[in-house]
Amino acid sequence: MSFRYVAFLVCALLCFSCDFFLYSKKDSAQVVDTVVDFTKVDESPSFSKCKNLLKEDRVSCFRDEIHKRVTASLKEYNFVTKNSLDEEVLIDILINKEGKFVLGKVTTSDVVINQLPELDSIIKLAIEKLPIISPATKRGIPVVTKYQLPIKIKIE
Repeated sequence: MSFRYVAFLVCALLCFSCDFFLYSKKDSAQVVDTVVDFTKVDESPSFSKCKNLLKEDRVSCFRDEIHKRVTASLKEYNFVTKNSLDEEVLIDILINKEGKFVLGKVTTSDVVINQLPELDSIIKLAIEKLPIISPATKRGIPVVTKYQLPIKIKIE
């Protein structure tokens, strides 16, 4: 009879001392800390006026809206150059998990840099004026996305 008590006690100690039986609640929100390409997300970022559109139309609406807003901000400035310009500037924009726009890299030619040295700071101001939008999501989780915005600079 004492053998039964000892065997029961040993089994009980083994079962209750093992972490295997502990229930641990896993956090349902996953952390994604990488920048996701704009074209590889489940739901693309969107302005409030583009939210209720179909996926392809939402992407098109986003592109049109961001181009329109940045171009309008740049047109507020009176650019003066010595020579005429017909160049393209590539602006890398990050859209963070909260839907805020952050200026990444501005890629341009040396001609533009020499003739419009203030262009980088003006572009930064234009990006900061953009409103907070709905961020992109991947598997239901908000992610940081990168969008490249080409701007045509034509000054005669």
